[in-house]
Amino acid sequence: MTFKFCSRTLLLATLFLAQQSVFAQQEMRWDTHGVGFIVPENFKIETNNAEEYTASNDNLFLSIIPIQDENLTTDHLAEAVVEMAKELEYDVVDVADEASMQDFTGYYVIGQKDGVNALLMAMMDTESSTNLLVVIVYADNSERMALKIANSFFAYD
Repeated sequence: MTFKFCSRTLLLATLFLAQQSVFAQQEMRWDTHGVGFIVPENFKIETNNAEEYTASNDNLFLSIIPIQDENLTTDHLAEAVVEMAKELEYDVVDVADEASMQDFTGYYVIGQKDGVNALLMAMMDTESSTNLLVVIVYADNSERMALKIANSFFAYD
C-alpha cells in the first residue's frame, strides 16, 4: 500500500464518521401525552412534566405545550398559530401553511423576530383530544433540522 492510498482511506473514513455523527438522531417520547418525535442525538431534555416538554442542543430549542379540547378544529389551529405570530410581533413571516404528519394535522408558521428564527405549530391528534402547541427556535443554519423535527411527530398509546 502506498502512503497516498492510506491517507485517502483515512480521510474518507474520518469524513464518513463525521457525517454519521452530524446526522445521528434519536427518538424522544413525551409519555404523559403519548407523543413522540425525532431529534438530533445531542438533544437534552430540560423539562418533562404534564404541562410542558422542552429539549434542546446548541442550535435548536423545542417546546411543546398540550391543549386539551375535544372541540378544536383545524381552522382553530390555523387561527391560533397566526394569532400567536401576531402577538409575538414577528418581523418576518416566511411560510404559513397546513401541516400533516402520521397521526397529526395542523398548521404552522415560520418566522423571525429580532433576528431569532422560529417555527410555530399547532397540531391535533386525529384519534384523540390531544392537541399540541409546538415552538422550535433555531439558529440560521438549522432551519432544515427544525422542519425535520416538526415533520417527525407521531402519536402512540
